[in-house]
Amino acid sequence: MMYFEGYQYDEIAELMEVPIGTIKSRIFYARRFLKGVLGGEILNA
Repeated sequence: MMYFEGYQYDEIAELMEVPIGTIKSRIFYARRFLKGVLGGEILNA
């Protein structure tokens, strides 16, 4: 949600105290999941 609210990757990582790579990965998978759901596909998470 923070990403969609306009926060940058580095800001999110700092606030959540996790590596920036973790943030990038989670956002990537969240986008892929939402694209599948909104596109009518069923994804195994």
